[in-house]
Amino acid sequence: MEIIAQIRHEIESQEGRAISFARFMELALYHDSHGYYMSDLPKVGKDGDFFTSATVHAVFGETMADAVSELWRAVGLKQPVLVEIGGGTGSLCKSMLGRIRETEPDVYKRLKVVLIEASPYHRRRQEEVLREHEVAKVWYASLDEAAADGAVEGVVLSNEWLDAFPVHIAERTKTGWKEVAVTYAEGRFREVLREPSAPLLAALAEIESAVPIPSGMRIEVNLGLKQAAEQVGRLLANGFVVTIDYGDREEELYHPSRKKGTLMCYHRHQAHDNPYIHVGEQDMTAHVNFSAWSRYGEKAGLQEVAYMRQDKFLLQCGLLHKAVAHQDTDPFASQAMKRNRAILQLIDPAGLGGRFRVMVQQKGRERHPTALPAFLINKKDARE
Repeated sequence: MEIIAQIRHEIESQEGRAISFARFMELALYHDSHGYYMSDLPKVGKDGDFFTSATVHAVFGETMADAVSELWRAVGLKQPVLVEIGGGTGSLCKSMLGRIRETEPDVYKRLKVVLIEASPYHRRRQEEVLREHEVAKVWYASLDEAAADGAVEGVVLSNEWLDAFPVHIAERTKTGWKEVAVTYAEGRFREVLREPSAPLLAALAEIESAVPIPSGMRIEVNLGLKQAAEQVGRLLANGFVVTIDYGDREEELYHPSRKKGTLMCYHRHQAHDNPYIHVGEQDMTAHVNFSAWSRYGEKAGLQEVAYMRQDKFLLQCGLLHKAVAHQDTDPFASQAMKRNRAILQLIDPAGLGGRFRVMVQQKGRERHPTALPAFLINKKDARE
């Protein structure tokens, strides 16, 4: 495969003939011509490799639309902006806009939508599915590009964005921290341990100041979180940031029970932990460090106001009220039954509801010191 040849070429051009795992992951996912996310392969849904909450059913987007509308009202915006980062196929944005058009037509007419999407394939898909909506829309290929174009007032939303960042892998050995690097030998990719870079060591020290890491444990470190938080802080002048992803606070994320880390791969709806097969043809993700996301956000002017599991968040946003009564008997033909099954799937504590976390941050609160919406009043950690 061409992507393997490209990665091998970079490996062989480096001193020590190895690259960091983060660079390997970046090339496998984001190489301009052959990266997984940059290709035209279906990725989300039954024809792809994985499902997201947004693709389970439009009721997820309808619920998020109601939540975002409340956040706009809390800030008192006359011309609200919705920013979606990493929206994939556009299914979430489509269902949200449909709900806003139905329930708040006056807001819909004034609304501006900003879509930040690195994948040309997904940008084309978004343009197609959102064509029916006549609201003002603008696309950017990167968060940095969007932030450079001027700050906005509104809500910045992401669903499964941060988990797709390339991550460094570090292993705590008896002699200290080592970084996992990737080389190529005997016809396949192999791992080697080497001394960590200065930025990685600094991040590891920050983690260990909060959580002791035992010898023999591997953890993933997302060095891109800090820059992403800074860019979101620049992009948002006033409003809220809603981040939905699987992850945890540091004390849970780096618990000894996760001795091998959290890196997972998804290929044709099969989950596994080997990133060195199906290269360029599979998704790779790692759990989000929400403690770090909150810390970096604070430095960027984003104040954490809520953090909880997805099931609790959706319930507090009124998801159960969207269930419909019916007398249907055919589970395959009944739209009502499909809707109700999707609601249960979204709040299943053993599935999407329990695995995903929602963090809400606010910027500019001093300008609008009104009460937060009711669904944000509980600030306790998700595990409580």
